[in-house]
Order: sequence, then structure tokens, then C-alpha cells
Amino acid sequence: MRVSVANRILVLLFASLTLMTIVTLSPRQVVAATNPVNILSYYVNGSPNYNAPGNESFWMNIGWTTVPLSASVTPGGGHTSSVFVKSANDGYNIYILLRWNDSQGASFQSAQEQYRNATTNKIENLTYTATGVVNQLIYNSTYYYPDRVAMLWFLNGPMGIVPKMQLNSTGAITNGTANIWHWQSNPTSNNPADTGFPGGYTDPLGKSVFPPNNSSFAEDDYTNMTGFFPIAGTVAGAPNLAPYADPYIVLSGDHYSSANKTWTVEMVRPLIVPQAGQYRVQLVTGSSYFVGFAVWNGRMGESSHIKSVSNWYKLTVTNIAPTTPATPAGGVSLTLAAATGAGLLLAGLIIGVVVRPEKKKS
Repeated sequence: MRVSVANRILVLLFASLTLMTIVTLSPRQVVAATNPVNILSYYVNGSPNYNAPGNESFWMNIGWTTVPLSASVTPGGGHTSSVFVKSANDGYNIYILLRWNDSQGASFQSAQEQYRNATTNKIENLTYTATGVVNQLIYNSTYYYPDRVAMLWFLNGPMGIVPKMQLNSTGAITNGTANIWHWQSNPTSNNPADTGFPGGYTDPLGKSVFPPNNSSFAEDDYTNMTGFFPIAGTVAGAPNLAPYADPYIVLSGDHYSSANKTWTVEMVRPLIVPQAGQYRVQLVTGSSYFVGFAVWNGRMGESSHIKSVSNWYKLTVTNIAPTTPATPAGGVSLTLAAATGAGLLLAGLIIGVVVRPEKKKS
């Protein structure tokens, strides 16, 4: 979702066993991992602190899961080697804590994705039909893209079956459905540098709607076998599925540490969401869900389908209190990921073209 630039492209790439580099237009089918790493969402007493994400006391007793990431497309993608993940729940809400290194510094700029056409040698705006052949975007020290992180929840299908994606499509997947929580430094971060916040949502009558307490949030999206859609609210040019539903159901806190060169993003959502519930993952204690992760480094030219992506993981919502002290939750080692990444990059493309109006300048 974008406000500052018209004809913005929203492209999320996730996939089956792993997520693939797009070097051809031929999709490859993938079989689910036999034993995906399980991330436990521990039961805690507490509440979110959106002003200081990750500093709530209950996180101290929960270990990080290291999630290795690989390039979705080369040479443009793959600038983030891993993202660290924790999860908790209080019986009513789920908390997802994400942290990753960004040595280039925080980016809040939201430029139009552009690339150099290899045939004409001209710079062109990226369209979804071009994503199958574009592997690098235009960027420099003054022209770059927002930082982003997304989490995909596979909704529909047995745990042993994961979605197959269709490359170079409008967002349709060839099997199942998925809910995507997509945080963007522009326009979903309530930071003074985020000129697009809160993204231009209105009700069906055109009246602007805002998140509670002007909180940061994650865009709430849905993909199925016909396309890719923002779920709630109304935005000019966007095929939202439920115009009267609350678009701010996934609230978040975010912080960039200049000292440690890291982003921290905490997403919080009720376990059960009846409103537009058919499009949103419904989380039940004792149940497990396939999840995937993606990170974009905006200053390094990552946007659209060009990013760093994960394998499939499993997340289990529990009523188990965390142990003390925290112990690592596991995951594939970075060494192993680097050694096998090139051979495992299989995947698919989820694309939604969303037109946003230019923000009026005062």
C-alpha cells in the first residue's frame, strides 16, 4: 500500500518449501518440508508497549528463533541474511516480534520502483507484468525504497500441503489461500519521517479513518487463486474485500537502533477476528500454522518482488508459559543456509497492483 506515489506496486513473494529466485518465467512445484522448525507462541501475562517494542518484560523469557533468509531475486535481492523471531500470546492477542540487521540505516523513502530495460536501455516504471524478467531496481544514495517486513500465514489446506505460487501473475496462487501482515516504514509507521502514514484509508463514504491512538500498523492482505487484495477499508484504486471492516486490526510498534543497526518490529493482533474473518487467520490455542517471512532493505534497492525470503516455518499457539532463562528456539544455521540456499530457492510470486493517490503538499 502506498500514498506518496501513484501506481505503486505491492508485491509479496513467499512460497512452499523455500522461496525462489525469479530467473525464468516457469514456476516450479515444491513439496513441503517434512519437519519444519516450530516456533512456539508462549502464554504470557502482559500488554504491548508500542513505544518500546521488544522491551516488555515477558520477552526476556522467550528465546529467539533464527530464520535464515535468501535472495528472492539476484543480483538485486538478498541483502538481509536472517531475521530473528519470537512469539507470545496472552490468551486474547498474539504478539510477533521481529528483529534484523540493517547496516545501511533506516529508510523511510517511498520512491516509485524503476528498472533499466535491458532491450531499450531506458529507465521504466516497474509493472507486475515485468517482474518475471526484472532482477534489479534503480537506486542510489538519494533514490531508494522503504524498509519492510512481512509475515505470511497459510490459511487453507492440510499442514502437509503448502501453496504453489504462479510466477508473473496478478497475485493468484494455484492452491489455497493466505493472510499476509505487511509492515512498511512508509506508510504504516507512525514516525515523523513516514510522510505517507497512515496510508490513505477511508470508509465507503470517503471519510478518512485512522488507527487507534495513531499507532503504527501492518497492512492486512489476502491472496487466493484469483488474486491479491488488501482486506479492509477503502483506498483509491485498491480492490479491498471488506470496505466496512477495520483496516487497522494488526497494530505494531517499530524502532530502528542507530547504535546496533537493527530494526525491531512488534506486530499484535487478536487471536480471533470475526470481522472479515474468512480472509484473516483465526488462531486457536493448540493449533499450528505454516508461516513465512520476508525482509526488504530499501536503501539497497529492494522493493516489490526483490527481497530476502525464508523457508516455511510452523508456528504453534500454546498455553505454555516460557521457561527461565530463555533458550534458543532453533532454526537452520546461517552456515547451512548459505551452503544450501542456492539449491533450495524455489518459489512463487504474489502480486497486487495497488494505485494510491499522491499525498497533497501543504
